[in-house]
Amino acid sequence: MKRRLVTSLFLVAGAVAGAVGAQNRGADLDKAYEEARAAYNEYQQALKHRDEGVESQPGERTGSAAGGSRPNQNYFARQAIAEQEVETARKRYEAAMKRWNDLK
Repeated sequence: MKRRLVTSLFLVAGAVAGAVGAQNRGADLDKAYEEARAAYNEYQQALKHRDEGVESQPGERTGSAAGGSRPNQNYFARQAIAEQEVETARKRYEAAMKRWNDLK
């Protein structure tokens, strides 16, 4: 009788833990989804910012002896920063998607 009671208590405790774990898993999955969605939006914004910044801005061109002009270091530095922002956002998005997929 005592053994049956202990076994029953373990089964009940396991069921309660499983229900709580399922709730936590659902909350974790929802959080991971929101993180992935936010990371995707950030990635899209970084791509848009990079693509819109292709044209040189004032102070980013240097005149040449032939009368034309070419992009200078300021332009290339701004392009490198934009590219780094895209790469950082892409990595964050990939990590968020991995977390979400691992929880599914």
